[in-house]
Amino acid sequence: MKSLLMRLARKVLESVLQQLMQQFNVIQEQALAPIKQIIATSVSSWEGEGAEKFREELTNLMTPQITRIGTGITNYHSNLKKASDLIDRADSTARNLVNSKLRSIAKFY
Repeated sequence: MKSLLMRLARKVLESVLQQLMQQFNVIQEQALAPIKQIIATSVSSWEGEGAEKFREELTNLMTPQITRIGTGITNYHSNLKKASDLIDRADSTARNLVNSKLRSIAKFY
């Protein structure tokens, strides 16, 4: 049985992971999607050098930066999940080791 501290830590971590994915969705829906829509709309309705520079900045500056933020969030999420799995395995290994030692001592007596 997991300790109260481990269960609490797990709940906190689950909350953090959920919030990270919510932030990723916000970036996708409120930042990246509107920029892609603006690029698509401006292609058909706005012409000239200014339009081309605007599209270029959105495409080459804004979109990669927003994508990089999203990638950072997903990497952070993935790394936290891996760390959580490592902690769970370490906790299980330690618990099994302690139980094994206790059984050995019990058999001795």
